[in-house]
Amino acid sequence: MKGWDVMPPRSVSLTQTYNLARLREELKPFRLHFSPVMRSTNNHAAKLRERGDLYAPAVVLCSHQTAGRGRRDNTWWSTAGVVTVTFVLPIEKHLEAHQLPLAAGLAVRNACAEITGSSDIQLKWPNDILYNDRKLSGLLSERIHNADLIGVGLNAFVQPEWLPAGLKGRVASLDEIVGSAPSITDVVLMLARHIHRTVARRGERSFADLLLEYDSHHALRGRQVTINTGDETSHPIAGVCEGLDEIGRLKVRTPKGMEYVIAGHVTAR
Repeated sequence: MKGWDVMPPRSVSLTQTYNLARLREELKPFRLHFSPVMRSTNNHAAKLRERGDLYAPAVVLCSHQTAGRGRRDNTWWSTAGVVTVTFVLPIEKHLEAHQLPLAAGLAVRNACAEITGSSDIQLKWPNDILYNDRKLSGLLSERIHNADLIGVGLNAFVQPEWLPAGLKGRVASLDEIVGSAPSITDVVLMLARHIHRTVARRGERSFADLLLEYDSHHALRGRQVTINTGDETSHPIAGVCEGLDEIGRLKVRTPKGMEYVIAGHVTAR
């Protein structure tokens, strides 16, 4: 889903209040890098890493992101009530680059499920978290500067009137599911806990087991999908999604047989 950047009503503060002292203490072993406003937490993390000013594991967090990036150069919609954060980890050699978003996505999905107590939160391959088929969170995972960057945009509390016309009816938020606005400090801590548990603990769980859990929450299984792989020489792939294979590729049964997709933009019916 292509993002937007809009300004909320004047009555809504652009600067969310994080408990920084608590975050610095409870995020360990992650080190906290915070700024009230950033263009993009992933870009900021990459620049700090390139300069040698950021050591993994770390968390790069801001209260308001003005020019966040999604996959394929899409922008991330962001406003007050959207948690924007990047988790920086040492490269996990047991995960291929294309497998990182799957592990990270499952971690974020499970964090949202624990926060809300809802079992209706699902994953849309490769990088979205859905609630009732509406986008709750998006991820941007990158392997650069000898580190794994996991950027997360998560709608903690978002009012319908804040949304641009193109997103109305397509966005979900934690407060909608819970019935009240969650603590954004608690949200960041929960994300960190699940990402560390799922991505950063080497050898405690096989990738095959992770894929089985991912598929149990997979919104695309059994649905008719069309995938644009971004290859200008190829036609879109259309067929029925049959989940993930043993290395994390999307399986799509087409009239010509099974296709295995490692990356692409998916639309589903």
